[in-house]
Amino acid sequence: MKLIFPILPDSLPEKDLAEAFSPDVDDIRGMLFSGQTMQALELRGCDVDQCRFTNCRFIRCRLENFRFGDVVFESCDLSNLQLPDCSFHQVVFQNCKLSGAVFSGAVLRDTAFLHVVAPYTNFLGSRWKNCLLRSSDFSEAFFAESVFSSLALEESRLARADFSHAKLGDMDYRSSDIRGVHWELSQLKGSTISYEQAVELIQAAGIFVK
Repeated sequence: MKLIFPILPDSLPEKDLAEAFSPDVDDIRGMLFSGQTMQALELRGCDVDQCRFTNCRFIRCRLENFRFGDVVFESCDLSNLQLPDCSFHQVVFQNCKLSGAVFSGAVLRDTAFLHVVAPYTNFLGSRWKNCLLRSSDFSEAFFAESVFSSLALEESRLARADFSHAKLGDMDYRSSDIRGVHWELSQLKGSTISYEQAVELIQAAGIFVK
């Protein structure tokens, strides 16, 4: 799998977050947002292209049906941010906090989560293609009814995550923590796991090997 990372200009003009994310704006393009906080914002149906967010924070915000393309979120606090039915194309979340964020119904393509803290995130019914989770914590995240295609897992934590009725595809879990994950063994067809993980899965299914 070859991930396509965001393509951004060498320099971006810094803009005010509150001014850019307003009800009168439906296209946010080519901007840098640094060290800013947005509170109690609710917007729907906006395109965000070629933008960089650095050290930004969203508090009690809901961005519904947004389309993010060639966007970087770096060292941002997006905890509990509501992002239902959004699409992400060539997007990177790096060193971000995403605890409790909602991505239900999201479409993610060429999107990477790098060194993020994202327990309890909600990806119900999401669709993933050509994506990467690297050195990230998705403990107790909710991936039920999601569809995965070409998702690379690198040293990430998925402990007690819920993959009920998800279509997982051919994933390699060997470097990641999958202890206590909620799924059916039949969902793992075509997947790659370590010997130790296989023993844990068999024991969790109530099967004892002697």
